Amino acid sequence: MDLKGIKNIIFDLGGVIINIDHQLAFSAFQHLLGNKFDALEKQLLHENILERYETAAITTDEFVSFFQAYNSGLTEQSIINAWNSMLLEIPKERMDLIIHLTKKYRVFLLSNTNEIHLKFINEYVREHFGLWSVSEPFEKAYYSNEMKLRKPNAEIFKQVLDVSKLLPKETLFIDDTEEHIITAKQLNLKTHHLLSDETILDLFDED
Repeated sequence: MDLKGIKNIIFDLGGVIINIDHQLAFSAFQHLLGNKFDALEKQLLHENILERYETAAITTDEFVSFFQAYNSGLTEQSIINAWNSMLLEIPKERMDLIIHLTKKYRVFLLSNTNEIHLKFINEYVREHFGLWSVSEPFEKAYYSNEMKLRKPNAEIFKQVLDVSKLLPKETLFIDDTEEHIITAKQLNLKTHHLLSDETILDLFDED
């Protein structure tokens, strides 16, 4: 891809760096909740539980309790395991690429995430890569649950640009969600919408 004029790269996390499969979590909760799952799903959407958890509007305890309200016999760990089941692997080649890119660019992470997922991912990279956290290779990691904002809200992008003093025209944003790409484009960032049949390795194979 054309990186002329690019000095900064902002990566999304889920679906870009770590492989994810939302259907696995969906199926895991269906298994845990049985015929109560449909009612839970409706409430989950109606009350924006996932968005609220990703912006720390509700705590991990409150998130867990939401599921336990439908089945008091569920343990906290069973809920955490079901929620984390969507998180798959981080191919070593992707982490190697990011580390390589930091020698030439300022590299950042911007993710809609939550406390449970971050704990799991940080444990994963410690075990597989010897890193203290997934944020270690990046100049700075921006997480929705810490910023209390989430993509595609323009404000989260503006804060990243402001805090790290980035010029939009010099900044490439890579994400697998079209809504997020649209907002970034409106703010004049260079963008790449990562499709399901490509990985970040395809974008930088000649860099």
